[in-house]
Amino acid sequence: MSEQKKSIFDNPLTFLAASYPYLFVVLLGIGIVYVKNLGTVNENSLPARMFDSTTIVKELPVSDPAILTAVDAAMMKKPSDELIAKGKEIYATSCASCHGADGKGDGAAGVALNPKPRNFHTNDGWTNSPDLTGMWKTLQEGITKNGMAAYDVLPADQRLGLIHYIRNNFMTDPPAITDATIKEIDEKYQLTKGTFKPGTIPVSGAVSFLEREDAELVKKLDTALKSLESKSKSDAGAKLFLGAVVDKKIALSFLLSNEDWKDGTESFLKVIKRNLNGNGFKYIVFSMEESEVDKMFNYLKSSL
Repeated sequence: MSEQKKSIFDNPLTFLAASYPYLFVVLLGIGIVYVKNLGTVNENSLPARMFDSTTIVKELPVSDPAILTAVDAAMMKKPSDELIAKGKEIYATSCASCHGADGKGDGAAGVALNPKPRNFHTNDGWTNSPDLTGMWKTLQEGITKNGMAAYDVLPADQRLGLIHYIRNNFMTDPPAITDATIKEIDEKYQLTKGTFKPGTIPVSGAVSFLEREDAELVKKLDTALKSLESKSKSDAGAKLFLGAVVDKKIALSFLLSNEDWKDGTESFLKVIKRNLNGNGFKYIVFSMEESEVDKMFNYLKSSL
């Protein structure tokens, strides 16, 4: 019987020894590919989802200036549920982005601030005291050095609701609100006498207003230029105006956007002198005869 040929598979050790170089090369190749693509491998394809209250956009309503209803002194000590609910709403839209949803000073917008936003759960490091007077002072005046904006535009009752929401939900053992505290804050800020609220207009409304105003200015300028062209040879005032300006369009636009000059020739010269380099007039206007200035002024006033 012929002797069978031996195979490397008959001896596992021999097989492993023979395949090791190939295995090493494969593993080395995988390692090189991994290192080259290390950034891509560790990169999260989904962006972090973090709520930031600064992204909330709410259009301001149109409102006239007004004196808001005075704050009831009893409300300072024992606020209603509705007032605290309003405070919660204001905190979510105006404060959480820096102070964090739980009041721990870890909001997304406050990451880069130094010092960090107030952590309401701690009693240390208050710039103003943590009592009602101190918190009101912070909302009224802000803390510029810490990046804390003032919220004096908020009505007094809403600020009070915000303070009570923070006291009730985040602060540990907040200072008691005593009658003396209420008297102190009322004497300083006149809360029980009502607060002034400035009027507001939405951004879209303001832009629309400015567009209409610009359109009216362009229309008036076009009319004034046509009038000037038709009277440039027959009206002495029009002739004098053309000789006294560097650019007639700029000069007319300047006068159309500023009504103070119409009070008389003296006011006319004062207004021109304020910005002589940018209003289109030449300095020669100040060396003109008084009668010439009068003629130019009368022409302009009747045309604009």
